Amino acid sequence: MKPGSLPLRAPSRPVCQLCDYILQQPGSRRSFLAAASTFKSPALRRQPAKQHAILPRVPVRSAATVRGPQRQASGIENHQQWAERVAVLKTKLADVERHIAWIKSSDKVEPESATLEALEGLESIARQAIAIRSGKPPPPKIEIKQSSAGAILSMGREDDDAPVAPQPTSRAPSLNELPSPQYISRLAMDLLKHPNVFISSEVLGAYIRLQRLVGCPRAIPEILHLYANKPVPELGSSPPKFSKPSPKAAKQAIPAALAEQALGAAIEAKDMPLALDIVEVSYCAPAWRRHRMVTKMGLPGFIASITPLAIYMLAQEASVYSGFIDPWTFKVYAFAGISTYVLCTGTLGFVALTTHNDHHTRVVWRPGTPLLDRYLREDERAALDRITCAWGFKEEWRRGDEEGEEWEGLREWIALRGMVLDKPDLMPGMNA
Repeated sequence: MKPGSLPLRAPSRPVCQLCDYILQQPGSRRSFLAAASTFKSPALRRQPAKQHAILPRVPVRSAATVRGPQRQASGIENHQQWAERVAVLKTKLADVERHIAWIKSSDKVEPESATLEALEGLESIARQAIAIRSGKPPPPKIEIKQSSAGAILSMGREDDDAPVAPQPTSRAPSLNELPSPQYISRLAMDLLKHPNVFISSEVLGAYIRLQRLVGCPRAIPEILHLYANKPVPELGSSPPKFSKPSPKAAKQAIPAALAEQALGAAIEAKDMPLALDIVEVSYCAPAWRRHRMVTKMGLPGFIASITPLAIYMLAQEASVYSGFIDPWTFKVYAFAGISTYVLCTGTLGFVALTTHNDHHTRVVWRPGTPLLDRYLREDERAALDRITCAWGFKEEWRRGDEEGEEWEGLREWIALRGMVLDKPDLMPGMNA
């Protein structure tokens, strides 16, 4: 076949066949198709445009390259921040140690406020050390703006621009230099054991809070014993002068709120021997009984002492209206009758007050215990009841099934105090 006989290539057509088709149609038909193409063509062209617009918005490599230096810088800044906090805490501890040394080495007895200041300083140091060890960030610093309008306008911008507080990824080596809880506890105990330091109720309360905070409640019973037996230094005396207190006096009794806090610290520590020691030095002390006798039986005793005089005056006044009966005989009969009524009613009320056991949970009085002894030692029984409920089963139907050497020791200790643990007659389902 000759080259000239080859068929010619078809003429090139427009890229868009739809436009070519529209041009070949009549005028009316062409306008309709053109209108249809204007509605359909943008929908076909918009989809790839979206794809090209979305893809450049995810710069993976650029974000990774930017976050790397930022994390490294935040880690260095976090490390420096924790190191600064540890340094500040050590400075505060040195100041408190100097203050304690000044109290001990003073030639005169310093006031109670100096001791409270030292204990409060130790408590603040303990709280900060616990916050640093637990990884809590420092409290934010509040910046005061020049005007309220500027603060309102800049509020949203600060929220957007403020970086997120970085969490500590690793602890600084200087954390090992923080004061240990045992060291803080020993500082407080040595301070209160010093002869020139007076242990008041406020000082004792601050000491119990500190030992409960640092988790060293075993240092509490010794100070509770010193509260009633330590010689009292005279304020401002130089050289220091001391007065011997009476451990059995009512004023030497430990306040009820502080005894409850000390017992709560022992229960939180799950230390039964410590809880029994606290009960023995607080609720079982003779000073506690005398204090209860003064506070609980003082007013009733005074009223009972003046009751015979009041009855005699009432009978003498009633004898004027005796009528045909001899006034002296009427007075004697009236005095005897009113006295008998008051005595019987008061006796029944005292018996009902000392023998009710609706508030008992697991520890009750042994039958035959004197009623006055029950009334004066009610706080002791309540404390032992609290210890029993803390260590025993919580379900009522399981009570009485506890076993173990520690539990048997508690049962015997309660029995030696004139009480009964889990009396069968009072247990659910055992009474008539």
